[in-house]
Amino acid sequence: MKISILNLIPRFVDETTKQSIDRGLELAKWADGQKFERYWVAEHHNSKSISCSATDLIIGYILENTQRIKVGAGGVMLPNHTPFQVAERYGTLETLYPKRVDLGIGRAPGTDIDTAKLIYRDTYKEDNFKEAIRTLLSYFEEEAENFKVRPYPGVGTHVPVYILGSSMTSAHIAAQLGLPYSFAGHFSPNTVEVALKIYREEFTPSKYLDKPYVMLGVSANAAYEKDAAEHIKQQAISIFLQIQNRNNRDAFLKADPNNSPELTSIEKFMIRTARGLRIEGDVNSVKDQFMEIKQKYNPDEIIAASYIPDFKLLKENYEIIQDLALNE
Repeated sequence: MKISILNLIPRFVDETTKQSIDRGLELAKWADGQKFERYWVAEHHNSKSISCSATDLIIGYILENTQRIKVGAGGVMLPNHTPFQVAERYGTLETLYPKRVDLGIGRAPGTDIDTAKLIYRDTYKEDNFKEAIRTLLSYFEEEAENFKVRPYPGVGTHVPVYILGSSMTSAHIAAQLGLPYSFAGHFSPNTVEVALKIYREEFTPSKYLDKPYVMLGVSANAAYEKDAAEHIKQQAISIFLQIQNRNNRDAFLKADPNNSPELTSIEKFMIRTARGLRIEGDVNSVKDQFMEIKQKYNPDEIIAASYIPDFKLLKENYEIIQDLALNE
């Protein structure tokens, strides 16, 4: 099974934005020397805790400083951009770094309502979104040379496009367009099974893909030692609650291993029902979790997201997840 990394470039307390971006780069450089397939960066806005609002610039920075690994958007929220602009930007990246650029496309705003009013170009219904993706795909073809307005240098670059989603709607779209599907299981656990079923059953072969391809997002919080595993689990819960409570406009907090806060009944319920698919615990306990996900959902690829401020533990976590995927 292929294994990849999703990074939102988190910024923690007592850390500058530049430091958070550089930590993201260091992780990418480390992953480049491992066996990870790709390294994706998300698009989020109006949050000092996440340093990836200019996704394509972060991607270019990482591509310039790595050699092998594919780097891409996980993803571009298409309602915030025109297909023409996206084709120009990602066509430029593909021109500079051939065969190493991925383009994941979603239709969520990637931000709050007030920010969306400033950057949201359109509210895409399902049919409109499909048409926008078809337009984007056409810009990457040689035939775009004949268009009246051409998105150079994107024309003919054939940047690979993935549909991102967390609902049944995205599953229908990915299937009908014959594109690979990346499902956000790390924050939408309750619709994984039905969405993947729809995608696989409705999939229509295309010139891009002859059979369904599923990339499944999970949260990863693994460590070799039990104490370290418990600490990064509490870190993940802390960040989850910050996001759920919309208290993540400033830097993410670092969990104190010696002082776990008392959780409310509502917080316990959210943790139990909405934390998403995860591989979490010490090196022995995560094996069963990984196999359960593999057997239940049968993904072609796992893309793992982690919010671990300690870089040594962050690498250790991804090392464990990589070993699980490659030695299944």
